[in-house]
Amino acid sequence: MPFDWMEPKRNPAHTKTLGAKREAMVRAELAERAALLHRLGHGRADVKARLESTLRWEAEQPDGSPGRPDGLGDIDAILDREFGTSSPPAR
Repeated sequence: MPFDWMEPKRNPAHTKTLGAKREAMVRAELAERAALLHRLGHGRADVKARLESTLRWEAEQPDGSPGRPDGLGDIDAILDREFGTSSPPAR
């Protein structure tokens, strides 16, 4: 005896928006991490390296092969907003 609730009913319009929502979430999380690391005194190069390594780690597949990390191309723009586009001060 089939039950109506046993069949998933997915709204196709909602499913189409999930990719954009995931990308927005990744960008927001990267911006929050960059801001936190900047407030803690880390330099731009260190923050970039940490964000890139975190994205690669999160995208790693169970078999150990590297996956395609989402948001990797957004890191420079996020760092420009957080650190500014000016060059670092000379020491």
